[in-house]
Amino acid sequence: MGISGIGDIIERALEHLDDPDEDVKEVLLAELKTRNYVPGGSEGEYVRALWNEYKKLRVQRREQLEMSYKGIPREEVPWYPTIDPTKCTGCSSCADFCSQGVFKFDGKISHVVKPYACVVGKSTCRSFCPEKAISFPKTTDLKDTMHVLKEKYGVRD
Repeated sequence: MGISGIGDIIERALEHLDDPDEDVKEVLLAELKTRNYVPGGSEGEYVRALWNEYKKLRVQRREQLEMSYKGIPREEVPWYPTIDPTKCTGCSSCADFCSQGVFKFDGKISHVVKPYACVVGKSTCRSFCPEKAISFPKTTDLKDTMHVLKEKYGVRD
């Protein structure tokens, strides 16, 4: 079974990422029919094939969306903790506290392993560190950087 314009069909369906599955399947079928001849009794087979492709790309698209902050790629937002290894005594409280998986305790000290999973603007983990080994950028610097990034990406408050 060959489908002409499959990439465009899937992209159109991805515009309905949060719609119910049945609605997305209707979009897939409508887009398919605008680009291809679909014999009467084979609509279900075509929709199943498109649906399988759509589900794979939906997962990827959601992951991409989750890795942004207010429409700005998360990697460009300089907000994440750093650990001073000379101060860290290995209590692992940061790794135990952080529900985002930002920290990992290696048995000796903690390390930042997923910096961009950190919730922008939050620094509560710092208060759990008895040795004050965790630091964050200044919030004033974050605000200045966010202003520039919002302009760059055309994001409005």
